[in-house]
Amino acid sequence: MQMMIESYFNLHYYGYGMDEFGFDSSDEEMEEEDVKIVEPVKEEVVNREFPFDDEVFYINVKAPRVRVGWDNLPMEILIHIFTFIRPSDRNSAALTCRRWFEALRHPQFLNATCFHFERIEVCDSKSPIQIFLDSFRHFTNIKLTRVQFSGETAFWDYFGAYIREITFDNCALTKPKLCNIVGCLPNLERLNLIDCDELFKCWHPVEFQDMIHCKRLTHLGLRKCSAFNEDHLNYLIAMAPRISSLEISKCLKELDPNQRVHILSHILRILKIHKHQMKSVNFSYTMYDDLFLKQFAEIESMSLSNISLSFFARAPIKDPGIIDILRKHTHLVHLDLTSFLNLTDFALVEIADSMPLLKTLKLNGCWLLTDFGIGEIRKLHKLTILDLSDCDRITDEGFMKAIINKSRTKMRELHLSMLPGISEGMILKICLTLVNLTVVDFCGSNCVNDTSIQYMFSYLRMLRILRLNGCVKISDAGLTGINLDRPAIEIWNEQQTFSLDMLQGLQELQISGCSKVTDLALKTCFKLVELREINLSHCVDITVEGIEAMVLNCPSLEMMDLSDCHLLDDRAIDLISKHLIRLKELKLLRLPLLTAKSVYAILKNCKLLRNINLRGCHKLPRDTTTLLGRLKSLRNMPKY
Repeated sequence: MQMMIESYFNLHYYGYGMDEFGFDSSDEEMEEEDVKIVEPVKEEVVNREFPFDDEVFYINVKAPRVRVGWDNLPMEILIHIFTFIRPSDRNSAALTCRRWFEALRHPQFLNATCFHFERIEVCDSKSPIQIFLDSFRHFTNIKLTRVQFSGETAFWDYFGAYIREITFDNCALTKPKLCNIVGCLPNLERLNLIDCDELFKCWHPVEFQDMIHCKRLTHLGLRKCSAFNEDHLNYLIAMAPRISSLEISKCLKELDPNQRVHILSHILRILKIHKHQMKSVNFSYTMYDDLFLKQFAEIESMSLSNISLSFFARAPIKDPGIIDILRKHTHLVHLDLTSFLNLTDFALVEIADSMPLLKTLKLNGCWLLTDFGIGEIRKLHKLTILDLSDCDRITDEGFMKAIINKSRTKMRELHLSMLPGISEGMILKICLTLVNLTVVDFCGSNCVNDTSIQYMFSYLRMLRILRLNGCVKISDAGLTGINLDRPAIEIWNEQQTFSLDMLQGLQELQISGCSKVTDLALKTCFKLVELREINLSHCVDITVEGIEAMVLNCPSLEMMDLSDCHLLDDRAIDLISKHLIRLKELKLLRLPLLTAKSVYAILKNCKLLRNINLRGCHKLPRDTTTLLGRLKSLRNMPKY
């Protein structure tokens, strides 16, 4: 049998396309004209299924026959397939064969990988630096947390040319060490300093003679820092002549008002100097007043695409500074005003009227917003991410105007936690309208019950993250579709229900505090192969039987929270440690039945565990901290 594809492709599967002697029926024609072989007519098989389950098949495209399998796919196709799976899955796939490992080394994946070194000593003679010096891979993103720098090391000379982003988080860092490291990174694009007050306290005086210039550095981030002054800022900004992104978040909290005013004024001067190239600013949770916002809005010729602001001080009711900023920057794509306590409906009117390109809008904790302002969101046609959590004055009326009455096929994330004014009927309309949602957050919402989550299972099949913490009305009936008080869909005599396992792409599930969830749900519908993170804390009726069913049907779990599930014992932890080989984070707070057997099961089976919390487990031995210290993968050293 010969299968022709567009008259060019001959597809041969083992013996298909060959005669009984093993020769291809499409080989060269016989040269003897007087000899003719009449083959018997073979009946054509209708609707024959091609056996794709086998691992090997043959493709002949006007060329000699080539053996092709999953390990010999063209590299371009293999890389394209890898883009659809998560990093942890790519790492597992890379262990399959050499070719898949080579695909994982593609720059597209290497550049997206962050190597996090925590609580280590950077020294060539000590692990893990000693191991990394023998590596043939390059690293573009490095994060250092609580790291000690002792003596010279060849790490930065060896890998510095490849590093594009580096983050120092609470490291024992000095100015000479910072300059030495940055000087070895000629292609550095992003520099982040987190909780590095010790660096600034010992950095006196600030001398500019030995300055290192990073020609490609475009982003400077200062987080949780309060000890820097104007000279420190000048030095860091001078290192980045092409700076276009500035982050100063959660800073200046420990300064007195006069010092804070001087620093804020200097930040405005920096923005004025670099106004033509500045595209992104982040001043979230930094202490400033309305005068700072006014002066920020007065900077001419600066066109930002990303702005993140938080505001806690008093602001004038008439003509506040945030209105001037919104009127000025009309090309924003990302706007984060989380915890901007004085934001009013008039600000939302300005946002809707002047920002047609806006894709991300975060208004978490803006409690002054009402239905009037929320209704203006209907003008933002390109919106993909919307966060209205904790805006407790919003009701169905405002949300109906904002979202439901418009076509929102581009919407991907919706965060509506802690909204008492939203009803069950509104959730149905959300499910019918925003069918392409991948992230849904209804934490603490009274409107979420068994019927409303049935709507989610029915219509939101693209969900990847579902957060329902504190939705106490959810029970087994809603998750499984069994014994519902009323079905989700009822047409005449036809009734239809749905279950959680219909969301086969679900990767994160948060149902903390849903105390009506029992083993029945875990046995029936927790069959989610893609599930990576689950939070079942305070689900007090869960037992070992439910845990056993879940770990067998959800093998990809990496993060699990079972705090306050007081019926779980050592057997449950043994099942978790044996079957969840990818487990990286485990929270088991206040489980009174756990003993030393649980600790030894974790030591024996959890080879990838990074974080664990066993506080409140009173039957654990006193040397639990010492025992857990044997785990080489463990990043935090808990004390019990």
